[in-house]
Amino acid sequence: MKTKENIFIIKGRLIDGCHDTCIEKGAVAVEGERIVYAGEERGCPLSGYPVYEAENGTIMPGMIDCHAHLSGEESQNRQGGSAYDSLLAAAHDIGILVDAGITGVRDMSRFGPALKRAVGAGILRGPKIMPGGRVISVTAGHVDTDTEMSVEEVNAKSLIGYLADGKEGCLKAVRTQFREGAQFIKICATGGVSSSVDNPNDIQYSEEELQVMIEEAARRNSYVAAHCTGLAGTKQAIRAGVHSVEHGVNLDQECVDMMKEKDITLVSTCHIPLGFSKMTSLPADMVERGMACGRAIRESYRLARKAGVRLAMGTDFSNSRNTPYAHIGKELEGICECGYTPMEAIQAATRNGAYLMNTAGQTGTLEEGRLADIILVQGNPLEDIRVLGDAENILHVWIDGKRQK
Repeated sequence: MKTKENIFIIKGRLIDGCHDTCIEKGAVAVEGERIVYAGEERGCPLSGYPVYEAENGTIMPGMIDCHAHLSGEESQNRQGGSAYDSLLAAAHDIGILVDAGITGVRDMSRFGPALKRAVGAGILRGPKIMPGGRVISVTAGHVDTDTEMSVEEVNAKSLIGYLADGKEGCLKAVRTQFREGAQFIKICATGGVSSSVDNPNDIQYSEEELQVMIEEAARRNSYVAAHCTGLAGTKQAIRAGVHSVEHGVNLDQECVDMMKEKDITLVSTCHIPLGFSKMTSLPADMVERGMACGRAIRESYRLARKAGVRLAMGTDFSNSRNTPYAHIGKELEGICECGYTPMEAIQAATRNGAYLMNTAGQTGTLEEGRLADIILVQGNPLEDIRVLGDAENILHVWIDGKRQK
């Protein structure tokens, strides 16, 4: 039965995620969980229902963060708190994501499966979550930060990482993540900026180990996302057939040509490396490594854009003091700093994110028949992309047609 409660209209400047131009006087009509109209306001077939609009307001698809850590702040900085404390913090934090305009997130932490179930059951207010489980790394690799613990203890207790070596160990690690509720697999192909026992240019896995993990994920109708900062390890991961390159700090022409040929998505995390010089309470060596990544990333992304590599927005945010979820949209500023247009950045945060979330055709664009994951923004992000970097500018958020803000 149709009622005024489940049918409404949103009016304003319309960025639908499909086209490279906006409609200045647009409208989106929603019935239940689906969009029934998106286009010129004058063509909207519905009237007499509740209307949401704002002066200089912009309607766009809800944003999707394809690289987040729902770990209850940085798990390495819990200052003695238990995993229960972190889970409670994560349960709170996902509501901040919604307020910031995030309607979908690809998570890389232990809590993702539980948070997904809680959101789906209506217990928690949060975005749609695609959990990746814990990040798989070699011993003495990127996520091996608790070196005072045994490998067995790390694998039992870590909220972020899972250590695996050799083909059998890698196979077991992938199956363990699926057992715990993962829907895709995140691995470390190289070292990283925040590592304690490696550096960003280290190659973490052999080709044989990578192949075992990629093939096992494929058997589950899933895929592997690869943390990539060093050039050699990135090339090895691309050749092996990962589905997405996370960070992609150091790319050359060979990398981007292979990514385009293999239809591999680049997942941005621009804001953090570009802003390392302004971050607080970080070790000096980490800042130095991070700033080096910031110097490299602009040219890497310029090459990727020129080659036509698909870009999806990620952030690497964890709601720490340096990466607050309320400003998660600042990643789009970083994408633009790396040479993309505001419209391209928005498409990376919407349509292309839906591709990696395996929801293309359902979310990521505002079209008739799509699920109504929509945000109404104060301001024009095509003129000033910075408006998306402050949750206060996100006036309303709908997920599956239900208003969350």
